[in-house]
Amino acid sequence: MKKILISLLAVVVLVGGIYFGSNLKPPKPTITIENNTVKVAQGSYCWRGLINAQCVDMISPPDIIKHHELKPVIVSPEAELKIDFNRKPLENTLTASLWLSNGETENAPLNDNVLVVPKEKGVYIYSVSANWEKGSSGYVFVIEVK
Repeated sequence: MKKILISLLAVVVLVGGIYFGSNLKPPKPTITIENNTVKVAQGSYCWRGLINAQCVDMISPPDIIKHHELKPVIVSPEAELKIDFNRKPLENTLTASLWLSNGETENAPLNDNVLVVPKEKGVYIYSVSANWEKGSSGYVFVIEVK
């Protein structure tokens, strides 16, 4: 009987640890374009767990790209980029921005989590952000239109 209780307690602790551990950070998106997966870096976020909450302020998206040494994914002009999350963000909270060379940003329109990349050749840095009931998060990635 004692072994059964110890085993049951161990399972509860293990499941609880996995649950609490998986809810400490926001979900990361899966970004795909032309059958390629784009590497994504974590940007700034605020997230609430069951026990604690934290806000993490990151460096600018261009600096995140340099820091993580992200290489651009080569894509065709006007290709469609799809953004998916394993935990769906709150409705109408997913946004995207294109970082310009002068450090400013411009809105990058999304239609059903799909972003159409520019037709002009070049390297483009994007940031995307979304909200969930537990908080908000931003992400950064880079593509090259050839």
